[in-house]
Amino acid sequence: MEDGHGRREIAGMTSWEDPPTPILSVRKTYLDALLAGNRKMALQVVRNAKEEGIPILDLYVDVFQEAMYEVGRLWEANAITVADEHMATAITQYVLSVLYQEMDFQSESKGRAVITGVQGELHQVGANMVADVLESDGWNVRFLGTNVPQDGVLEAIVDHQAGLLGVSVTMFFHLPHVIELIRRLKTEVSDIRPRVILGGAAFRMLSSLPSELDGCVVAKDLREALQTTRSIACAAG
Repeated sequence: MEDGHGRREIAGMTSWEDPPTPILSVRKTYLDALLAGNRKMALQVVRNAKEEGIPILDLYVDVFQEAMYEVGRLWEANAITVADEHMATAITQYVLSVLYQEMDFQSESKGRAVITGVQGELHQVGANMVADVLESDGWNVRFLGTNVPQDGVLEAIVDHQAGLLGVSVTMFFHLPHVIELIRRLKTEVSDIRPRVILGGAAFRMLSSLPSELDGCVVAKDLREALQTTRSIACAAG
């Protein structure tokens, strides 16, 4: 159902129980814009939030990340279509591309990182957000996008001399691709030995990592990824 402003209301699907705060209000309005397919509104919501003093990191974590989680839940519940989900993703990617140009970047380098999705993985927004946040925090990031062949990932690690590899996986059935990538990383790029951080919905489903992924770290969200990478940078320094 749509209201007079063209925004779609999904009966019974608003799931936020938190006390009302400015960031939650921004998140709700941003989600309305996504579901309405209103790219201009989505960008304006974010610009208004920035003018009100909400940091970009909070927008990434508490607005984009959580709104896209909600879009995923709506799709899984058949409350929205695949086209709606793709539309919300495209709008968020557009907004991210605009915000990236307005980010502040730390001058002190924390190291070199490669961020990617595995071959067959078509979801890119999560990895995109991680790449942006880490680059803003001082990492020299090479963001490969997603659906990247293993040879390409390994070549990028060598070429970039990366001390950190971030791998994002949404669909659980892509886990074997991650296992094979890490196996090849350990055997074929053993002289570089980057630390590996895994993220995405596939890893949030796991209670523990398979033994083949020993030594890898799971970051359940953007803030956890940021904290983990800061610890890695401190240890390396």
